[in-house]
Amino acid sequence: MFKSLLILSLILLSFSQIAWSQVATFTDEEVQVHRANIDEIAATAADCLDWVYQDHLEFFNKWGVSKYYGNRRSDYSTKAGLMAALAFYKKPKELVYELEPISCIGLTLRCLREGFAAVGTEATFEKINDELKKGNNFFGTDLQKNLILLGWKSYYWNPAPWQNADWDEEDRTLNKLKEGKKWMPVWGGHAERYRQATEKGFYYERGLTVDDAVSLVGFNETQPAFFKGIPFFVGIAHAGYHVFSGRAGEVIEAHSMRDLNSINNLEYSEFNPLKTGGGPRWTPKERYRSGLIVTPQ
Repeated sequence: MFKSLLILSLILLSFSQIAWSQVATFTDEEVQVHRANIDEIAATAADCLDWVYQDHLEFFNKWGVSKYYGNRRSDYSTKAGLMAALAFYKKPKELVYELEPISCIGLTLRCLREGFAAVGTEATFEKINDELKKGNNFFGTDLQKNLILLGWKSYYWNPAPWQNADWDEEDRTLNKLKEGKKWMPVWGGHAERYRQATEKGFYYERGLTVDDAVSLVGFNETQPAFFKGIPFFVGIAHAGYHVFSGRAGEVIEAHSMRDLNSINNLEYSEFNPLKTGGGPRWTPKERYRSGLIVTPQ
């Protein structure tokens, strides 16, 4: 009996360590310095988002292809593949030297890196990045955990929780369960995540705490006024399937699977998932409809 309990305890401990394996250890000084400089970190990260998006538009308007290509596209994973895509779209092959890989979390990390560097805390950022890249996972949930440890505030977001059951059914219809699977990562699990956030105080997993499960809930198509005053935020949708960031109530997000000739490899929108033209976005037919956002305190 004792041996069985010991084995069970070790198994549970192992799962606990796995769940927290991509969270950095910050010193008290690192946390204090981060909090003291959070305004500049947020402002720099927001400026970075604006700059990258403008760079994207200028390049696309000049060449008709995106400078930032999806890093999850297997056909774009080599120089030869990118040159083949440029040839397909009848673009100069020399453009291959100007193209840059991007992903949803990649854009967010790029701008956070600039924010941390602006106040001389690159080492703190690298602690986060080193944890995220273990196993090449780069989970948005783990990124948010690390920011929460540095003092960021977390908001569960869901514009219309009374639609949770319908959204869950629609997720299952649009994205059929694959053979041998019990769950699809793209599903929002809206009803269960809402219950966890409002009743248990966490989102998706217990390490991801929810500070506020009210302020960004039930706003339908009218963005809460306070959100426009947030200088920079990092969000996840559908339990981390998508990562997005933005500032002043607006989203600037990247996508990692779209064609090279898509101007929407990077997208700009109001944070307003149910409103026409709002974001965060997946496709015109499939929307992200609930998740977690973390903001500087």
